[in-house]
Amino acid sequence: MAISTVHTALGELRRADGGFDFSGRLGEVAIVLDVDDAETALAVAQRVSTTIGDLDDFARRVATQLAYVFAPEGPDEVEVWENGESVVSGAEFARRLTLGCVTAGSDGDVEVYFDDDEMFGGHTIRAWIDESGTVTDAQIAG
Repeated sequence: MAISTVHTALGELRRADGGFDFSGRLGEVAIVLDVDDAETALAVAQRVSTTIGDLDDFARRVATQLAYVFAPEGPDEVEVWENGESVVSGAEFARRLTLGCVTAGSDGDVEVYFDDDEMFGGHTIRAWIDESGTVTDAQIAG
C-alpha cells in the first residue's frame, strides 16, 4: 500500500492511498486532518498551527476554559463522576485533563479530545475550538 506524505506546519502527516485522513503526531498528541488532498492538508495544517501556537500553552488554556464549561456558575466547583459524585476545583480539573488529539477539516472546525483522568468514568472530553483558540462547545463523549 502506498503512503502519501506531506510536510506541514504541524510536522509530517501521512495518508494511505485510498485513505480518508492525513494523520501524524505532534509530540504525544495525535493530529488528524480530514481533507481530500495534500494541498488542502497544507492549508488546514497552517490554520490549525496558527490557532494552536505553542501546544502546551494551548492545552492549558483550553483545559482551563473547559472548567468554566463544566461549571457554569464558575470554575471553583466542577462536579465530576468519580467516587459516585464529587466536586473538584477548576484548577484541579484543568490540571488532570490531557490533550490526546486535534482534528480539523477544510470546513474550518477544529476539534480537540482530552483524556478525563477518570473524572467522568474514563470518557473523553470533546471540544470545538474557534480560530482564536476559544472553546465554542464541549461535551463528554464515549
